[in-house]
Amino acid sequence: MKTTREDPSLLAEKILEAEAKLERLEQAVGEIGQPAGHELRRRLDNLRIEENALKRNFEESRRRGEPDSVRMEKIEVLLRHIEQEESSVGHEVDFLHQSAPSSVTLAVEAGSHLVDVFRHGMKRVIGNHLPLGESVFVNHSHANLTSQYGLNEPETPNTAPDPANS
Repeated sequence: MKTTREDPSLLAEKILEAEAKLERLEQAVGEIGQPAGHELRRRLDNLRIEENALKRNFEESRRRGEPDSVRMEKIEVLLRHIEQEESSVGHEVDFLHQSAPSSVTLAVEAGSHLVDVFRHGMKRVIGNHLPLGESVFVNHSHANLTSQYGLNEPETPNTAPDPANS
């Protein structure tokens, strides 16, 4: 079996796998949120920088033609370091996903449920008609205002003097 120093395509595959794993970790850390995910976010940013350096070094080695064994060994060491750090961050992410929710999370969920109960109660009391913040005159026609709010036509005839007869 060839080592990765002898076969650069195996090393390229490992680099792509490490990049995919890093993207999955970023999504998982995003789900954790702050403040628990702050340190993990910092570590992921450092890993992203190291990954960019790894890809740059690998591409430079490929462009030179014949791979330099010393350079390839350094690339492999950096790749192993990135894989170990990704594994460490992955374990911490798994641990944080298993932990009990914080008091802030519970308070937010309780507030969300309270708002839902309030909305449900308002809908039962007033139906689909929402009078709060609705202007009587905006986006209504005269016929709509008459039917919805009970406005009637004035029954008094126009008693203003006609300017043509004066």
